[in-house]
Amino acid sequence: MNRLKISTLLCLLCISAPTWAMKSDTKQPIYIDSDSQQVDMPNNIVTFIGNVKLRQGTIDIRANKIVVTRSNAKSQQQTISAYGQPATFHQIMDNGKPLDGEALKMRYETATEHLKMTGKAELNQDGSNIKGNIITYNIPNQRLVAESGNKERVTTVILPSQLNNNKK
Repeated sequence: MNRLKISTLLCLLCISAPTWAMKSDTKQPIYIDSDSQQVDMPNNIVTFIGNVKLRQGTIDIRANKIVVTRSNAKSQQQTISAYGQPATFHQIMDNGKPLDGEALKMRYETATEHLKMTGKAELNQDGSNIKGNIITYNIPNQRLVAESGNKERVTTVILPSQLNNNKK
């Protein structure tokens, strides 16, 4: 029982920093459900396996596996990796619009606020979408880069209604 409390506390400490969240989401409690959980205390790694569901505020991440790694016990820097066929996420943005994404792997680095989606990556909002093999997003600078894979191209669909809404 004591080990379960420690692992739960470690997990909550590891992922309490801002992730794919809008401002109010990062202040909400994190709930993680999975079929199993493994804790590697010496290396500061918590692994959730099997039908993993992570919720924090409006964020909803679904994956086969989520791994949370902290560089050391005192550090606030961590990496959160989600794996799936695909791993998916859903979030309500500050403007009230939903953002949905999916990829075979999602990696978020809290120190740099950098999100990298790899393998059949896709982002969707208001009917517009971006598809590529790799999509990276630097959150503080609001810079998104989509890259193609072998013999594939990046595909972007923008709805005219979104362009008109941005002009207002």
